[in-house]
Amino acid sequence: MTVSSVSTQATSTSTSTASGGSSVAQLEKQLQTLEKELRDENNSKSDSAQAKAEKVKELDEEIAEIQAQIQQAQAKAAKKSSAKTSADSDSANAANTNSQTTSAQTRSRAYLLDASA
Repeated sequence: MTVSSVSTQATSTSTSTASGGSSVAQLEKQLQTLEKELRDENNSKSDSAQAKAEKVKELDEEIAEIQAQIQQAQAKAAKKSSAKTSADSDSANAANTNSQTTSAQTRSRAYLLDASA
């Protein structure tokens, strides 16, 4: 019976994602695998209605969990990217401000030199 393999799949998926070692690509691959298992189960004629319903429910829960993990990983990556862009922008603004200040100081010195001549 494949109930134990579904349970084993669910356990290994939860363990690997809880460790934080899974990337979005790995999660998407797991999602595709679970979606295929769900399609296969829905097309299966060998199990009783109750067994089939239990398997489908387990697969649906795993799919929902992985989709949530993908969204969290993408949100984290977007936030990290946004923070980097913001930091880069702050650095560029600081450099620009320093450049403007240096330019103004140079003009002031030139004016003072011209005035003293």
